Amino acid sequence: EFAKNASIVHIDIDAAEIGKNKAVEYSVCADIGASLECLNELFETKQVEMNAPVLKEWVDDVLEQKAQKAMAYPEYEDAIAPQHAIQVLEEVTEGNAVVSTGVGQHQMWAAQWYRFAEPRRWLTSGGLGSMGYGLPAALGAAAAFKAAGEKVTVVDIDGDGSFIMNVQELATLKAEELDVKVMILNNQHLGMVVQWEDRFYKANRAHTYLGLKGEEWHKTNDEAQIYPDFVMMAASFGIPARRVIHKADLREAIEEMVNSEGPYLLDVMVPHIEHVLPMIPGGGGFKDTISDGDGSMFHEEREMKGL
Repeated sequence: EFAKNASIVHIDIDAAEIGKNKAVEYSVCADIGASLECLNELFETKQVEMNAPVLKEWVDDVLEQKAQKAMAYPEYEDAIAPQHAIQVLEEVTEGNAVVSTGVGQHQMWAAQWYRFAEPRRWLTSGGLGSMGYGLPAALGAAAAFKAAGEKVTVVDIDGDGSFIMNVQELATLKAEELDVKVMILNNQHLGMVVQWEDRFYKANRAHTYLGLKGEEWHKTNDEAQIYPDFVMMAASFGIPARRVIHKADLREAIEEMVNSEGPYLLDVMVPHIEHVLPMIPGGGGFKDTISDGDGSMFHEEREMKGL
């Protein structure tokens, strides 16, 4: 459990939200920006003292826990782990890109594995679930930098499910000559929903596979079965594109994308069994945190049971 004996202060601009999910001791119905400014003034004018020894002890414990339970992901021999793709992007851009995302696993992996060199470079819809947000958000950023005469790398890290929601904005990208790079982590599924299906619904699929029926690239490795063909789609809009499947080709492909002039789409094929970790089940608490495993363990269970 997290801070079960703490007194909770809830600041929210919407009074209907206060105390809705968690009982609170103190409520402030106001804008968060103005509220934090007042809090800063309180610390400064009232000389509110922080308990420095206790605070240091807590920070040290957090850092120790972080070292002992550091985030990790599987290293495949040939396949591209989506987390690895994001790490390579961060290395190639030196953490200086403006990054937007859609909604789903790729969104969370981007938050976990892309280390930003500067603040105010992260464009995402948070918990609003706005699939399709990534590309138009990147367009807006690129348009602003173009108007200001600045050269900044703007990358939309997207999932195949989210990207297809606003794929028509490739036309805007081309017509307005905006320098946006699109890196799709393509697992041929609605990955976040698949993760919940794996974990809590015995890996039963409810229309979360996005490819063609009876043709699944993950099982056959037949590149012709990848659907839809985002490389061909980008080409129809006049935008250079490339697909990368093998881990050995990843860095060179990302370098080509980042160093290209103008818009570019890179379709990165990744395993659909990867899960975002750690995760807390719906209705659970911190003590229920799941920190290991992937979709393969649930598929094997179904096969053993003949499902």
